[in-house]
Amino acid sequence: MKSLLAICLAVGFAAIVRADSGNATARGAAILQQVLAHRPTKDFSLKAWLFITRDEVRPLEILVKNTAAETRTIYRGKDLDLLVVQPRAAAPRFYLRGVGELRGAKQMDGVWGSHIAYYDLGFGFLHWPNPKWVAEDETRGRKCDVVEVSAAGEPYQRVKMWIDREYRAVLRAEMYNADDQLVKRYMLTSILRVGDIYVPRGMDFDFVPADQALPSQERSRLEIYQGQYDAQLPTEWFAEQRFP
Repeated sequence: MKSLLAICLAVGFAAIVRADSGNATARGAAILQQVLAHRPTKDFSLKAWLFITRDEVRPLEILVKNTAAETRTIYRGKDLDLLVVQPRAAAPRFYLRGVGELRGAKQMDGVWGSHIAYYDLGFGFLHWPNPKWVAEDETRGRKCDVVEVSAAGEPYQRVKMWIDREYRAVLRAEMYNADDQLVKRYMLTSILRVGDIYVPRGMDFDFVPADQALPSQERSRLEIYQGQYDAQLPTEWFAEQRFP
């Protein structure tokens, strides 16, 4: 089974095996390399709903261009035309039509004011240095490796990921701020088959207000309902110059 992570987690934690300091970094780095390598090889398109809140919903089109070196994804909807460039070996870049390249704090603006930040769509923390394997665990009945990353100068200070041991997809992630407070949780709730690949069908982004704890949270959800694999999308659609 192939799974998409570019767009590219359940409550409860009970670690059963802890990492020793000698191999934790090497094992964590190897796991993230497997995640980054586990990408579809052909183009595809998706149709989705973005639930900004439980009552506010907007249709969204997602176009994905895959090459050996990178994945380029366009998110298109009313008053939205966003390009996310995800190189295999570098941090993602974001381009918004009418704004240009998004840098710094602008990457943390929410799509249509939702709790899904532009930065979240790029999974940039997969490229942070010195990842550490923390434990083996289960989430939503799947066996996972738990990998933790931290970095200065990033929108999040620390991120903990639950990565499926069989398919190497991020099933869950918890994001922490500079005060080491949990501020957001990502959960992959279901998958959808599109041609020869499987893509995330339901993705929840739970925002935790300051000085509060779960379950005092607000949720935005991205739900994909239809797709086409091997779409052969024109390369010129994905040029940065189209997003001045």
